[in-house]
Amino acid sequence: MMNGTAPLEERLDFLDRCARCSQCKFVPTPQSQKHASSCPSMDFVEFHAGSASGQLIMGAGIAHGEFGYTTSLLDAVSACTMCGTCDVSCKINFGESVEPLDGLYALRAKIVDDGQSPKRHRELMDRITAEGNSAGHPRTLRSAWADGLSLGRRCDVLLHIGSTLAYDTNKHAALRAVVQSLQAAGIKVGYLWQEEGSCGALAFDLGYRAQSRDLARKFLSQVAESGAKTVVTFSSSAIAAYRSFYPRMGFSFGDVQPLHFTEYLQQQVAAGVLALGPSNSHGGQTVAFHDTCKSGRLSEPWQRKDLKLTSQMGGYYTSAEPDKVLFGNDGNYEAPRQLLKLMGINVAELERNRAASYCCGATGGVKEAVPAAAKMAAQNRLSELQGTGTDVMVSACGNCAHHLGKHTKGQATVVDLIDLLADSLRPANRGN
Repeated sequence: MMNGTAPLEERLDFLDRCARCSQCKFVPTPQSQKHASSCPSMDFVEFHAGSASGQLIMGAGIAHGEFGYTTSLLDAVSACTMCGTCDVSCKINFGESVEPLDGLYALRAKIVDDGQSPKRHRELMDRITAEGNSAGHPRTLRSAWADGLSLGRRCDVLLHIGSTLAYDTNKHAALRAVVQSLQAAGIKVGYLWQEEGSCGALAFDLGYRAQSRDLARKFLSQVAESGAKTVVTFSSSAIAAYRSFYPRMGFSFGDVQPLHFTEYLQQQVAAGVLALGPSNSHGGQTVAFHDTCKSGRLSEPWQRKDLKLTSQMGGYYTSAEPDKVLFGNDGNYEAPRQLLKLMGINVAELERNRAASYCCGATGGVKEAVPAAAKMAAQNRLSELQGTGTDVMVSACGNCAHHLGKHTKGQATVVDLIDLLADSLRPANRGN
């Protein structure tokens, strides 16, 4: 059986099967040449080494002992946002024969194990270890947004806020408003306060497997102690960790259901517990929705499977199990769109959307280690607004919204979905 954390050496069959076809560089069905690229790191590096294929080849060379680490190799790896579009494009063409994303995870873990982790990545991990977040904000300020709220640790629904939202004081009023609406609707929500820490997603992306396992164990223990049956996270990275990274490491939530906050709110509105009124700021308007990598394709539940190849009649090789191939199609795409529509907001689709969405550049340690690459990715994403009929882009990820907003150059407006929800969400029994 092959799991998602197999050492690089154990993934050689997959690395060596890369055909160097370059399909990983492009969205499967591009609508235009201008927005055909799927790979921000390839767009930045502009050599094959920036692509998933190039990095798998480098990983194979390291695992085979054919060459060692160089500065240029590590720079190319550091420019990759670990967004997973390469996995979608590759599988559409080759099914499960290469599994590029798991190869990239294994390469980063090998880099860490060999003591070659870039300085910026080590600094991020030092901050997570010291304060529970990659920016190094004091743990004592993590729960400042909730001051005065009655949020116990024993609950039906445990809230995980995430580092970005917890420390962004500009978002505290919106976050409080959403949480207070849940409480007013009679939902028993809880919070870990200063004990909330990193979900482990960034540690996993950077290749720090031992640390990501420790963070996963701690959080799952906290969930068990809370008695919650549902975990609702406001962090896109966290929902990817819960559904994709934790299972790769052998961890399970058991009977507890992890949900992104957009999924939970959509469910509660459909059940008649919560209601959404028309948006005061964007009702009747059209916005383009940005599918974030982590709460989109990487929120698709990962499953362990047997990828050992067996030779069949005619010399063809097939997998030992007819498992479902994960194309990223079962990620969280409809909930945020439904919430926008319930607020009377029209949604325009960007050319690269859903499983083929283009990364904004804010993830995988890139904005810290290679800020120029992160900036280019944001600008490339914002350029997709042209032709949509709107200059407003909405994201359900605070990290994406903040990063994209920094690079608009006044030509576009980026809106965080939580700000729209805060103005429109109410208990269903409150009336209009």
